[in-house]
Amino acid sequence: MRAHFEALDAAEAQIELMSDLGDSVLEYQMDYVYDREGNDQFTITAPESLAGIGGTIAGTDSAQFTLQYDGLSLDDAMPQRTGLTPADGLFCLLNDLRTAQPVQIWSESASGTDFLVLRYEGEDEDGTVEKQVWLTEQGMQPAYAELYADGSRVLTIRVTAWQET
Repeated sequence: MRAHFEALDAAEAQIELMSDLGDSVLEYQMDYVYDREGNDQFTITAPESLAGIGGTIAGTDSAQFTLQYDGLSLDDAMPQRTGLTPADGLFCLLNDLRTAQPVQIWSESASGTDFLVLRYEGEDEDGTVEKQVWLTEQGMQPAYAELYADGSRVLTIRVTAWQET
């Protein structure tokens, strides 16, 4: 599985995100472009009030992040808790699939599709981070992910379209 994502040069995805900030739940849709040799880019497509806002993430970690809208750029707009926000959740998850060792792996079936489920755990300066990601067994395509901070689910990612390029 790691070899598949280490060898992946580029991919395009359409994703739906649900961010649970405790006080409110926000839903987003976005187009995402992964480029191993260059920068990852995303553009929010919904809700309409945020459509067109995009971002660029460079490097193998989320140290370089630029938020963009209508020709304006805001450098170093990194969230306080890296990898758990709609802006950088998929970027960090793809990095985990390439480089991290899951603590647990199992198989599940849903709606006639067989999935490989990977669970990752880690600690950062702010506490524990857990991630579960469902990949199709055939093709290793990301389908769904849940991200947890200190035991509370803070982000879900549903991949509605995935094309390796």
